Amino acid sequence: MTTAEEIADWLIGQIRTRARVSQEEAVAEIREQFGPEWVHENERGHTAIHKDVLKSFRRAHKGAVQWDRDRRFWSLTE
Repeated sequence: MTTAEEIADWLIGQIRTRARVSQEEAVAEIREQFGPEWVHENERGHTAIHKDVLKSFRRAHKGAVQWDRDRRFWSLTE
């Protein structure tokens, strides 16, 4: 079974490869590759990544990734 840590590591790899990944892209790819249990609809009506994945993601990237709240994507910090 896939873990939140594995998905977090995958997402960091995607950001490193592509320079930035939108939440929409990440959600769609996580759902497709890892299963619908890892995504949900948040209180704003957006499809979002499971909180356990985000928690692991924050721990794993150690400040190397930043979130653009307005445009809803992650990118590498400079």
